[in-house]
Amino acid sequence: MTATLRPEVGPLADKLAEAVGPTGYIDTMPDRFWNELIDCGIETVEQFEEAYAGNYYSSADFAEQLVIDCGYLSESNLPAFITNHIDWDAIWNCELRHDYFMVEGKRPGDLRFFSLHF
Repeated sequence: MTATLRPEVGPLADKLAEAVGPTGYIDTMPDRFWNELIDCGIETVEQFEEAYAGNYYSSADFAEQLVIDCGYLSESNLPAFITNHIDWDAIWNCELRHDYFMVEGKRPGDLRFFSLHF
């Protein structure tokens, strides 16, 4: 998802960055990061805290960790030789991208994930 920057977003993004800073969830980020959050509807610290799902190197890493955190693999009788071949990118592309979005942080591989349901 890419941001559509509007002139009125700047001050709101600055306020969000200022408010989120003390929470410890995220260190300093470029302006485009905050603008993208505003464009996706996150305008308050409460919305940020509710939507924030963590930072990962890729959407596949996020998908795998989410499945593990939900306990789907621990409840399964699938042997490791099958679970090691799960296409995590496909799970992101086909299933999870409808409920989450990602915003690039300060550098490549610094992806921050957020729920669309906050």
